[in-house]
Amino acid sequence: MKRALLCLGVLVCVASCSNSAEVTVEKETANAGRCAPSEENPTLGLAAITDKYRVRVWDDPATTASRELEQIGDDPYSNNTGYDLTVAESVAISPKDCTIFVGACCEPVSGITFYEGEIKGEWLQLTGHLPAISPDGELLALVGYEELTISSVEAPDKVSTTIALPKADVATMYQTAWLNGDQVAVSGFTANGAFVWVASISEGTLRPAQLITNEVNWESRNLWRVGLVGTDENNNLVTRVAGVDGNDIVQFRDAESFEVRSNINISDSTITYIMNGARSAMVNDQGVLSVWWGNGSPEIVGDDYNWAG
Repeated sequence: MKRALLCLGVLVCVASCSNSAEVTVEKETANAGRCAPSEENPTLGLAAITDKYRVRVWDDPATTASRELEQIGDDPYSNNTGYDLTVAESVAISPKDCTIFVGACCEPVSGITFYEGEIKGEWLQLTGHLPAISPDGELLALVGYEELTISSVEAPDKVSTTIALPKADVATMYQTAWLNGDQVAVSGFTANGAFVWVASISEGTLRPAQLITNEVNWESRNLWRVGLVGTDENNNLVTRVAGVDGNDIVQFRDAESFEVRSNINISDSTITYIMNGARSAMVNDQGVLSVWWGNGSPEIVGDDYNWAG
């Protein structure tokens, strides 16, 4: 269960791939989906947001290189930007076909998710943010003002399931992750602490909130240090809580009972940490993005990021 986080002090740089290596990478991921990551290419299907709020994606199975998308949402550094900003917040890529969804906040309050239209360079909009895609790459989950919506990646504008979330004056949601093909976890804060809610798509229901910690609530500072990390390769639900002495705690929990099976420490300077099966991605407060597979050694991808997953 121990992850490679303990080795972050000795991160190694990503090496360039030769043409022969690129061919191997493409073959390894072909059966799992065009953008499914692997041990040979852990960055495939990765997305990141730079410190200039530009989105970069790794969506080409034949290479480990990224590409930067055109400006999506507002540029907060533009002289023409007003007060009602809508900036890129998180990104989800379908492992099946590399479809990209860019979640943005915070105008309107429900958030906006951008996705590519049929015309190249055209970005259409969906209501809701915090996009998350099912493990098979087929379904898209979005968090709206007070509801979780599910649609197909192929037709994201046609909502198939709507599940009520706690009212806005009760809870504020911050992170989402699919646990399996039928369940979506959402973490957020109330006046009483940090919680995780699990929605069942087939039943259209929301399980009672599970407490992560009551030491942090929606009025606390540094909320990014608490909440949902994702799921690991053993189907554990993974959460994070603020620790002491420069460390935070990553907890590996049973997805049904929510009991903590084991935990590890990470630096409290970690701005974002997202686990998606065997692939982990982390950004520290210096903007350094590192990625690794399973218990492998972390690889430094770049140093100008504020989010990755």
